[in-house]
Amino acid sequence: MSVTSVNPAANATNEYYLTRQSQMESNVRSYPRKLPLAIAKAQGCWVTDVEGTEYLDCLAGAGTLALGHNHPAVIQSIQDTLASGLPLHTLDLTTPLKDAFTEALLAYLPGGKEEYCLQFCGPSGADGTEAAIKLAKTYTGRSTVISFSGGYHGMTHGALAMTGNLSAKNAVNGLMPGVQFMPYP
Repeated sequence: MSVTSVNPAANATNEYYLTRQSQMESNVRSYPRKLPLAIAKAQGCWVTDVEGTEYLDCLAGAGTLALGHNHPAVIQSIQDTLASGLPLHTLDLTTPLKDAFTEALLAYLPGGKEEYCLQFCGPSGADGTEAAIKLAKTYTGRSTVISFSGGYHGMTHGALAMTGNLSAKNAVNGLMPGVQFMPYP
C-alpha cells in the first residue's frame, strides 16, 4: 500500500476511525483516550482531523517535531537522505555520517570529546529513559531510582514504572521495582 493511496473514507468521522483502532490495536495505546480524533493531515503546528476541524498541535509528536509537521527543510533532508543510498537502519554500527555527526556534536560541548562520550538511543524518548536507568544503575551499583509524581517518562517497561500518572500503568502488572516517588517541587 502506498502512502498516496491512503485517503479517509467518504464521510468517515473521528469515531469511525477510533472504533476501528480499538478493534485492531491493543489496549496499550494511550493518546486516543485523551485526544479522540483521527488526524488526516498536518502542516507546521496545525493538524486537521478527518472531519475537517483544525487543531493547534500542542503534543508536537510527543516532543519529536520541534520544527512542526512537514517542514520543508525536514522533507528535503529526508528526500536527500533517501536518494543518497546512505544506510538508514544501522543501530549503533559505525558509519562515516555518524562519525561526522558525533565529532561535530562533541565539539559543541565544554571540554570537547576528551571529557564526554555519547550514548545513541533508539528513536524515542522512552528509549533514552531506559538507557538512563541502565546507566545510573550500572554506575551507582544501586537498584532504586527516584522519580517525581506527575512525571511522564514513556511507555516502555522501565519508563512506565517511573511515570507518575497511574492511569497509564494500572493495567500493567509487575513493572520495574524499586521506584520511589517524590513530590515535584
